[in-house]
Parts: sequence; C-alpha cells; structure tokens
Amino acid sequence: MNARSPRILIAPACYKGTLSAGEAAEIMQSALREALGDTVDLQVCPIADGGDDTLQVLSQSWAQARLNSLRVTGPIATMPVQAHYLWEPAAKTVIIESAQAHGLKLLGAERHPVAATSYGVGELIRESVRQHQPDTVVVSVGGSASTDGGLGALQALGWRFWDDQNYEIQAPLSGGDLGRIHRLERSPLTAGLTAGHSPLPALRIATDVQNPLLGPQGAAAVFGPQKGASAQQCQQLEQGLAHVSALLKRSFKVDSAALAGAGAAGGLAFGLLHCSENAQLISGSHWIAQALGLHEKVAAADIILTGEGRFDATSLGGKAVGHLLALAGDKPVFLLPGQCQSGLPLPNSSYCQPLAQDEASVQAAMAKPKEALREAVLRVAARQVLPLLKNHLPAS
Repeated sequence: MNARSPRILIAPACYKGTLSAGEAAEIMQSALREALGDTVDLQVCPIADGGDDTLQVLSQSWAQARLNSLRVTGPIATMPVQAHYLWEPAAKTVIIESAQAHGLKLLGAERHPVAATSYGVGELIRESVRQHQPDTVVVSVGGSASTDGGLGALQALGWRFWDDQNYEIQAPLSGGDLGRIHRLERSPLTAGLTAGHSPLPALRIATDVQNPLLGPQGAAAVFGPQKGASAQQCQQLEQGLAHVSALLKRSFKVDSAALAGAGAAGGLAFGLLHCSENAQLISGSHWIAQALGLHEKVAAADIILTGEGRFDATSLGGKAVGHLLALAGDKPVFLLPGQCQSGLPLPNSSYCQPLAQDEASVQAAMAKPKEALREAVLRVAARQVLPLLKNHLPAS
C-alpha cells in the first residue's frame, strides 16, 4: 500500500453575521497549514443547509452553474433588492436562496416583523422559470425576515386574495395582512409563469429546520422574536397563520401545517407546498451535502474541522453541521463554533471548542471574527490535532 499523508477535511458552515462559510474555510485552511506544514492533505468544502451561503457554497463546487441577477421586491415593499439565483444547465435545475429576496440580513438593524413579505421570492421563482424553463426548481429557505406563510410568494406567482368586503388585497401581501384574507383564488397554471402557460416544474423546498407552521414550536412563536416581533405581534402573526391554514385546508382539502419543516422561513415552506402538485419538502442539509459530494469527502478524511456561529439544539435538528456530525460517525471532528449550548449530546470522537465562553469574549470574537477563528484553529491544531496525528493517525 502506498503511503499517503493524513487528510483533514475543512467543512465549516457560515458564522452568521460575521463570516461566510467560504471565509471561515479559508481561515481554517491557512491556520492549519501554518501549524501543520505540508505534512497533511487539506481538503476544503464549505457547507450550508438551505439558509445563508447556500448559493455561494454551491457555486464554488459546481463548475457549470451560472449565477444570475434579478431585481425583485425585498423584505418590505418599499425596498427593492438585487437578488441572485443559480442555473445549473446540465441538471436543468434552478436554485433559489430565498434569503436573497426576503432575508433578515437585508434589513440590517431594522426589523419589520408584521410588514415583511416573501413576495420577492415568488418573483425569483417566476422569472427564473420563464428564463430557463427548468425541470426542477429548488428553493432553499432560511434566514427570512417575513412571517407571511409564503402567501406573498404565492401572490407573485399569480394567486389572488380578497378581504370580507370583496376588495382585492394588493401586492405585496405581508404577515400583517393574513387575518384580512376572506377568499382566495389559486392560479392553476401559475398565471402565465412560462410562455406556454405551463404549470410549475418540480418544486423542491429545502428546509433547515423541522418546525411546524403553528403552535409553540411554530413559525411565529419560535422565530418571530428573532425577527423583532413583540409578544403581541407574535400572537397576531400566529392567528394570521392559523387563519390562512384553515382557509387553505377548506379550499383544497390538504392540511400541511403540521408537517415538519412547514414553519421554515416564516411559513414560506408551507405556502410553497400549495403552489404546485409537484412541490415537496426536502432536507436542505441532506440535499446540499449530496450536491457537494460531502459523504465521499467525509469517508476519505481522517480528521474533520467544522464550525458555525452558534452550536445549539437546532444544529442537530436539520442544520449543516449536525448533518456533518452524523456523516462523520466515529471519525474525529473538531467543532469550533462561535458559541456552544451546554449539555448537547456529541459523539465521543467529537471535540467542541467554542471561540467564546462568556459575554465579554463573545463581543471580542464578533469584533474581530477572523482573528478569533484563526487563534482557535492554531490552538486546537497544536494541542489536539498534532498529537492525534502523531499518535493515532500515521500515514498508511
């Protein structure tokens, strides 16, 4: 057998609000090379799960994928944004990162939990299908500013909504409008989505969470506060989501509200499920991992280095890093999150080394995230990775 260098797979997700997955991977690679020299084979594969960085991660790995730009409605009606989507011609697939249109990060410090809309996501779907006529559209959901049950997106795709006075609710519909809806009209052919007035192609809704639409684990209760919603606004949004859920159930004899993942992106996943008979929920982390060939990369690695902004219970419930841990099995995994929730079950071969331990160190790490991550990698490389390489992972 020919000798080979030990292989380390570098596969971080984004450190939300500070570092993209690609930036984190570059820092990890540079620090490991500084600490370990040329004695190891470093493989780099930034990861995502349907939330932030999905397009970036896929575009770096797919040679034929083309990034397209489109001006659409942003998270609030008065805020147009320049959004991007991917077209993969070999697979005839469009990939849309919904946060490009209604992402919370687009608002900066502002929050508009009741006025926010997913209308721009529907525009991205509509125009990308008109342009490319794909066989499949994958919509990754996560990081949204809106809690409109996806009805804003449906409105952009040709659905119409009226109030109890029979006045049509004008676009773009927001979370605050849900309780006003008395009647709706589904566009069976998606309102001329393509030149031939054909229905939507296969629609895959890639979610990064398992939350249902309603209840204490639902879109409004869990994610509303993160989007700036007060307790009263969360209640308003919950009531609106429950109202439209009941309306859709009566209209189409389908109840999707309780499905795991239906509450993703403020219920965008729920709304898109009603968009087409060819729509279905999929795991964003699983789909992206398959697209990246992550399973094969993990199998070929001796050690894995990963990280994200905060490792908590949601990480193990559909996020990219949780899926990576599952793929790794008994392989040594060094997890370098910004913060780490205590008491989480980890494989015996996994080592969690958070960048920040208390509020003061959190602020310091966020002020200089590149330096904080580099120092953490150098520390782990010297104290744990290098001894592990010497004692347990000789070249084979």
